[in-house]
Amino acid sequence: MLLSKKSTRNAKPSARCPLEAAASIATDFNVSEIARLMAKSPTTLSNKLNTNIDSHVLTLQEAIAIQHITGDSRILNAWAYSEGKTVIDLPEVGLSDDELADQVLHLQETIGDFAKTFRLARQKGVITQLDFNAIQKNTLSIISTALQLNAEIEQMVRPDPNGPVAAKSASLKVA
Repeated sequence: MLLSKKSTRNAKPSARCPLEAAASIATDFNVSEIARLMAKSPTTLSNKLNTNIDSHVLTLQEAIAIQHITGDSRILNAWAYSEGKTVIDLPEVGLSDDELADQVLHLQETIGDFAKTFRLARQKGVITQLDFNAIQKNTLSIISTALQLNAEIEQMVRPDPNGPVAAKSASLKVA
């Protein structure tokens, strides 16, 4: 997955448009089974997934239900893409103290790899696709590791026994 708008300009329509993404569900999954689990008519759901039929419109609630049933996030990903965003899975929490320390060290290593790869690519005077792929891999690893650390640290938050009761701060949400 490439993160820039320029690099995804030629992505297939189902990756760029949430309506096309929804329509592609019909070719990759059993719509009758999805409809049954949603307590909907298979014909109605098929019509809602068909971009050529204007009389039936897929609702947000139905799109969410389809994602939960299929385990497929293509509609969400296409919606985010169409708004110039990306979707990143939030990590599970539950690392030990040693594992958390290892994650911090891993983050620092990845940042170092990112900087070295970028410096070497610039030193050549041109950033090739191969260079960019390595840089992007490091970028995604940095983001994932940082989110993992943030989630772990958030689980460590406890009320200050010596201070006044404070309102809980909002969790980090990536749109």
